[in-house]
Amino acid sequence: MVSDTASKNPSLLRSPLLWRLVAINGAAVLAFLIASSGYLEVKLRSDLIREQYLDLHARARMADSALMHERGDLQLSARMLAQMAGTRLTVIAPDGTVLADSEELPARMANHAQRPEVVGAMRDGRGTDQRVSETRAAEFLYAAYRDLGRPDAPVVRVAMDGESVNRRMQAIRNTILVTVAALFVIGLALSVVAARFLVRPIQVVRNAANEIARGNLDVHVELDRKDELGELGGAFNTMSRELMLRVGQLEANKRELSAIMDNMSEGLALVDGQGNVTMANTAAARMLGLSAGSLAGRPLWESVRLPEVDELLASLPELKEPRRIWVEDHTNPHQRRVLAFVATPLFDAGRGQILAVLLISDATEDQKLLEMRQDFVANVSHELKTPLTSISAYVETLLDGASDDPNVRRPFLEKIRTNTSRLTKLVSDILTVSRLESGTGDETRTQLDLNELAAASVRRHAESAEAKNIRLSMTAADSPAMALVNEEDFLSALDNLLDNAIAYTPNGGTVEVKVSRSTQGVTVEVRDTGVGISAEALPRVFERFYRVDKARSRAMGGTGLGLAIVKHVAIKHGGRVDAESEPGKGSTFRISLPSPGSSGRLAASDRT
Repeated sequence: MVSDTASKNPSLLRSPLLWRLVAINGAAVLAFLIASSGYLEVKLRSDLIREQYLDLHARARMADSALMHERGDLQLSARMLAQMAGTRLTVIAPDGTVLADSEELPARMANHAQRPEVVGAMRDGRGTDQRVSETRAAEFLYAAYRDLGRPDAPVVRVAMDGESVNRRMQAIRNTILVTVAALFVIGLALSVVAARFLVRPIQVVRNAANEIARGNLDVHVELDRKDELGELGGAFNTMSRELMLRVGQLEANKRELSAIMDNMSEGLALVDGQGNVTMANTAAARMLGLSAGSLAGRPLWESVRLPEVDELLASLPELKEPRRIWVEDHTNPHQRRVLAFVATPLFDAGRGQILAVLLISDATEDQKLLEMRQDFVANVSHELKTPLTSISAYVETLLDGASDDPNVRRPFLEKIRTNTSRLTKLVSDILTVSRLESGTGDETRTQLDLNELAAASVRRHAESAEAKNIRLSMTAADSPAMALVNEEDFLSALDNLLDNAIAYTPNGGTVEVKVSRSTQGVTVEVRDTGVGISAEALPRVFERFYRVDKARSRAMGGTGLGLAIVKHVAIKHGGRVDAESEPGKGSTFRISLPSPGSSGRLAASDRT
């Protein structure tokens, strides 16, 4: 809270505005006093001279009356009258000749007919003038009088030394100067009081504004005023409240935006038309392999040495709609990574900033899915083409006349049936993989004993194992191995494992199914003594359409999707599948599922 008690603060006396107002008011007061004193001096001097002239005229009339009946020595009478009046007295004939003078011999004096006061007296009966006397070399006031009723009346002139007027004016001037000085001091004091009265609320508002500038928005100005300055204080308080609300809202929005940006899985950066980063979130730095905060304030090309990104940044000024590119990052040779960059057209972000939004996301999985889709289409096309070509060839041969030969017809029809069965199985496996990936179909799961499911699968394959003289056995868990599974899907996975084990185990070999329980869950193993898998091929055996020995797999009727189905079933049930093998010594495939009482599924990083 800031109130007008701040006026007691000594800093008010150091206010430049205060002294500027005092100087302006003081200058105005001084100018007024100078103008007033000058006017008074001129007016008083004029009045003083006018009064002096009136006095001199009165003396001149009195002298004229006294000299009118004088028959003696006129010069002596003029001196006596001048001595009595305290002035110089001159008697002038109508033609301008000096008849008598109280201070000079008339014979030595020039004709006075053209003197202004004499001319005025001859014309109007009265005349005045102020000039330097030729005989005395000093300034005098002259007043002349002539009785116009007497044709032969002389002009009586009375003169007074101007120094007497100057002395009286100097006394008046001194009085005016003292008065002006006193009034100036009083006016200056009043200016200080008035300036303080004006500056005090301004300084209070200024101090409050400084507090707001320092970040203290909870400032309230108290001005006990009813004028415009009081209204200014009220308006300032309203502005302060509104500013505090707006700043609070902006800070909340900023925190919300910062939290959103920092918790985004995608990277986000703001770049200008030259590719300089003005802002970037943590995900953007992480995806580009940089430390947090190392992107902002630097050109993006300095941090990301990818030609595709440089080309994208160079195209920003021409973009009319968002542009997306995929870039493969080769900085880590041990891990493949694909980044997706989406750039928006430049837009005006305010304060003269022209920016574009750059979104960065990890598209590695999307790229893998795209490649898998492409490989899947290519593999499906290839797998379908081979049996369809064989069927087409056999049918054409039969249509060309081979159908009439019983020895040829039957083998051809057997080939057609074999390829048709192969197509049927291939389409069935493709549909199964598609269903498992999309999560469609029957998703019902029940608590089942995997001992029973494994035994059922073993029974279904007993005949094919016996045909190859393979010993097929099963080792059940000591107690029920319960798991939450979809019976059809899990049996499909077991059937595929047993199909492969029997197919790749030579005559006289063994295939063993083992069910076991542990604290982590339930495991079903299928172990054979077949041809085995090389170390290079083992990590890829669960890929769709991957075959270790393509020719042998096709000869055995395999589709290349069996182990992919096993993998999807295991993942769908929250488990994993893994394989162990050694060429010439057989293979072991293992499905691990969580038990119904476990706290959660196996970690995704543990799944194959």
